[in-house]
Amino acid sequence: MTSDSSVREARYAALTDETRIQILLTLADQYEEAWSSEWPTFSELREQVGVDDTSRFSYHLSELQETFIQKVDGRYRPQVAALEIVSAIRAGSYNKAASDGEQGIARQETAYDCPHCDQHLIAVYQNHQLYIGCPDHGAAVAYPSPPQVAETRTLQEIIDSSLQKHACDVRLLRDGVCPHCWGAASLSFPRQSVPASYLYQELPYATAECDACWVSYPIPLAHTILGHHAVETLYAEHGLGPRDAQIGPYDLAAVSQVSISDGELPTAQVTVRVDDEELVVSLNESCSVLDSQRL
Repeated sequence: MTSDSSVREARYAALTDETRIQILLTLADQYEEAWSSEWPTFSELREQVGVDDTSRFSYHLSELQETFIQKVDGRYRPQVAALEIVSAIRAGSYNKAASDGEQGIARQETAYDCPHCDQHLIAVYQNHQLYIGCPDHGAAVAYPSPPQVAETRTLQEIIDSSLQKHACDVRLLRDGVCPHCWGAASLSFPRQSVPASYLYQELPYATAECDACWVSYPIPLAHTILGHHAVETLYAEHGLGPRDAQIGPYDLAAVSQVSISDGELPTAQVTVRVDDEELVVSLNESCSVLDSQRL
């Protein structure tokens, strides 16, 4: 076992006790208030968590320090890692994945047509993932979403929220930032192939990839301009939004023509047509927007 692996395992082990989790939850609940009224002292935090044994509480608190909690002037504040753990817990990310129709939202037929047949696409939220696709021709959308998204939202609202977030994700990727771990990330083209389970097979694709975490997936090249102000302005003028740009009759993959120049430094031109208006967006090999022009 490497030294780095040992350190990681020790950090993860610090989260195996319920008291330690309660400490993190308690500190996170005070996040806004504490910046104006100060973070709790040892005694205040022990009382808030509800542990009578001072020695026991001191032990658990010490196990969380450095990685998850910082002590400053005798007061305890959560580190970024603690806040991320709390967010994942509250989002339900650690809940058991749904199976056999339990927990998720059962499949429903949507108003969107499959581009390859006369069937409507079906949508389902299950196993912590939103899926929209054709039973015979594959997935149009497969977006990871924690269970919290389904607690107060209908399936249509989950679709809207997920596609809005994906548009934000693409904008960050285009700027070189991973939307999940904040590591160095990129969009790039050309990509030679995509999984057979994808709904669109004949389109040019790019690759979204992070250098630090799990993010690596094909994305239609036309979708790499999601979130760009020129695209959002064009769609908004026609009463359309981020959902429309990713699925349905105004999906960028369906209403765009993509041309790629084969040079030492490849570039691409995405021509988006919405009703009687066109937007031409030029991209470099990392999908950064070089120019946009309305015709």
